[in-house]
Amino acid sequence: MRKYPLALPLYLMSVLLMVGCNRLGSLTTIQPGKQFELGGSQKGAFTARLQNVGEVQVMIFERLIDGKRVSLGALKPGAEQTLRFSSGSAALFDNVAAKSAQLHLVVTGDKNLSMRERSN
Repeated sequence: MRKYPLALPLYLMSVLLMVGCNRLGSLTTIQPGKQFELGGSQKGAFTARLQNVGEVQVMIFERLIDGKRVSLGALKPGAEQTLRFSSGSAALFDNVAAKSAQLHLVVTGDKNLSMRERSN
């Protein structure tokens, strides 16, 4: 008979929680004519795995730490893409359509990120 019968299951659960907490997941809705901004003042780099789960295309940009805006292309409905953003830069997602856009985001790396929506 074991001395601590719950020790191993509790240990395994804590390991799974630590692994699961290493990323941030979000279903984000971007209203028509709006931009969703992720990051911009964080100390470390981050990676965003994106899936367009909506019905409209989303334009993706990176705003570098010096303010320069770089186009990273368009994410069509149903498409997936993984992008890496450097420290201090922001991921910008523009919805220029007349309908709401929806993105599923999974972020790894620095997760101390600001998030906001603003007009395009």
